[in-house]
Amino acid sequence: MSGARGLPEASASASTAGDLALEVAPFLLGGAFVANVVYLGVPGLAARGVVPLVAWMVLAVPFVFLPLAFYGLLLLRAEPPRASRREWVARLRLQAPSRADWMAALAALIVLGATSAALALLANRLGWAVHPPTMPPPPPLARETLWMVAVWAVYWPCNILGEEIVWRGVLLPRMEARFGRAAWGVNGGLWFVFHLAFGRGNLLVLLPTLALVPYLAQRRRSTWLGVLLHAGLSAPGFVAMALGAV
Repeated sequence: MSGARGLPEASASASTAGDLALEVAPFLLGGAFVANVVYLGVPGLAARGVVPLVAWMVLAVPFVFLPLAFYGLLLLRAEPPRASRREWVARLRLQAPSRADWMAALAALIVLGATSAALALLANRLGWAVHPPTMPPPPPLARETLWMVAVWAVYWPCNILGEEIVWRGVLLPRMEARFGRAAWGVNGGLWFVFHLAFGRGNLLVLLPTLALVPYLAQRRRSTWLGVLLHAGLSAPGFVAMALGAV
């Protein structure tokens, strides 16, 4: 498909002829990186007195999100070259969101907020922790721990942009060339695998997000829509933990 919001035809052909493993690998490798950080890195730093959530944020940037971004860059370099900024924006679907995109994002945030909250209650009823197993929620922020906000301010954009630009900007258009309308389901299923190390309670709460974000990013052909939804859910979650509500 060509056009402002589609993958240029040359790239689509390259993707169709390419190796499916190249599109699956970052989710699997990323999931392995996440598991190592969650089960090895975080406990290791926690044993030295580092707050587990801070340990995750400090380790995830260099050992999860930067490698993902580098992998995405390698995939892009293997595609036909693009000479202009406009071509890159179109390839990664980074056009400014339209009014319809904003409305879709707002509606999706309402749906995701309600369904995620309901699933969190269900997880609690089932006795499933909604946080990763090695990262219990920290105590509410106090004056002496406000520095954690600065750590989060570095981690948050690396997390949101690193994932969304690779998952939805680089990989989703390639998957559409291969799987057509079902690409969002493949993308979301692999995104589920990426989060496996976070535990069953966390995965249960994430289910609506794992489905709706790639679906809307594909339907609206907008990576920014994925960024808006991912960020709109992540930021309130951190605030809730910071205030002791989680």
